[in-house]
Amino acid sequence: MTWPTWRPSALTMTSPRSSSADGPLSRLPPVQWTGRQTAVGVRARWKADGGVPAPRAIWTGASPYGRPRVSSARRAGSIRLMSRCVPLSLADEFVARHTCGPLIWCVVFLLRGRPPGAEELRRRVAARWAHLPRMRWVLMPSPGAPAAGRRRWTERSAFVAEHHVLRDPTGRTLEAWASGALTHPLPPDRPLWQLRLMPCPTEGGYGLLLRMHHALADGQSAITLMRLLLDGPGDARPAPARRPERSDPRRVAESYLRAGLAVPLPPGRGVEPALAWSPVDADMFRAARRALPDGTATTTETLMAAAAGALRGCFGDPAGWPGRGRVFTWVPVSLRTAENADELGNMASALRLPLPVDGDTPVARLSACRGLVDAFGRRALDLPWRLARLVRLMGPRAMDAVLARAMRPSHAAVSCTSLPWGRTPWALDGDPVARVVASSVVPPVGCCHFVLSNYADTPVVAVTTHRLPGDARRLAAAFAREVARLAECGAA
Repeated sequence: MTWPTWRPSALTMTSPRSSSADGPLSRLPPVQWTGRQTAVGVRARWKADGGVPAPRAIWTGASPYGRPRVSSARRAGSIRLMSRCVPLSLADEFVARHTCGPLIWCVVFLLRGRPPGAEELRRRVAARWAHLPRMRWVLMPSPGAPAAGRRRWTERSAFVAEHHVLRDPTGRTLEAWASGALTHPLPPDRPLWQLRLMPCPTEGGYGLLLRMHHALADGQSAITLMRLLLDGPGDARPAPARRPERSDPRRVAESYLRAGLAVPLPPGRGVEPALAWSPVDADMFRAARRALPDGTATTTETLMAAAAGALRGCFGDPAGWPGRGRVFTWVPVSLRTAENADELGNMASALRLPLPVDGDTPVARLSACRGLVDAFGRRALDLPWRLARLVRLMGPRAMDAVLARAMRPSHAAVSCTSLPWGRTPWALDGDPVARVVASSVVPPVGCCHFVLSNYADTPVVAVTTHRLPGDARRLAAAFAREVARLAECGAA
């Protein structure tokens, strides 16, 4: 096996406490480096006169093997190069312990034009994503029993675009293509993401599908990734949301303490994951936001009101449902600031908010949603993660118990997510992007997720369910009808 030539001039020794050239290591005797190139790894031997013990060091020089990490020497004069291990963040660890499905989210892009070749797309992806360390992370299994251990990331030294950028044969609709991508796991021995290409002659172009494991990144990260890959999204940089300084104690207490109500699911009938989406007229959605007489509602508030109306239209008045309580929804809120707006990963807090399914009219439901998200100030957004840190200290079994409770349909039966993709049209080598549809992970049994993607004034709502066949299609159509009803009230 032929290995690249190792050049000692590319090596630099620095102290973990001081990376300057005049640090403690600069006062050591002259050092001679020899590289032994073998198929099992590379060992760099440190030799110095006078029997000086080997220092603790890290590797900062360029290397043909990527970004290795140097461990403490096992014996004097020896430093071993190791693969770089990254501990899971608090959010990554909680997401990775989910057991409700493959935990894969997808974003579909419909482009007009002739599809590029697979090799051409791979070169573009390698040129624009290879420098991102997270795109080379592999989720390693926990040692011992999976329920008792904690997992970690291992960063691959090489970015292999052939493993991730794939071409699919034509013959399926975009919706069926994305639905299959949600339910098929990613290869566990590779970084947990794929970018797939499929010609769509019936749509007049081709589709790009980005699928990622939720432990690797959240939906806001998809905007950052595609902004790097595509051309022209000048206004798509995620803008940090302004949060109020103070919270509403009554609404915060209701969010964490009040009992929830599950959406009824007939017993004895088979359930399956399903995905359906429906376009929403942009003018109607703007009119729906103006349905209240005292001002304009936010996009998230309108999304919640339309989702509540869709649930009521499909499953009836909650007064006739079994059980007591209110229907609650998860609403993700990004915690990114202006300094880290482009950072990849899971950087969000999830709010548990009451969904006004019991409202009699569309305006009443929108009025009930008004101000729910703004009731949570900065400290209230940090509260779930403060509690999560305490649970993490108690061990993996405590984390699993908390997740099992949070994923119950009676705790939160719905999830509502809004992703702003910018108003400027995107393109890939001159091929314009006509539509963007983002879909969430497969929810727990009995739950449903709504994701509103607003790209270049072409909003689309995607509904992911784990319920009876046909529920996703019914909810997506009912959502569009509810927006139209709100628009009529806004026009009046």
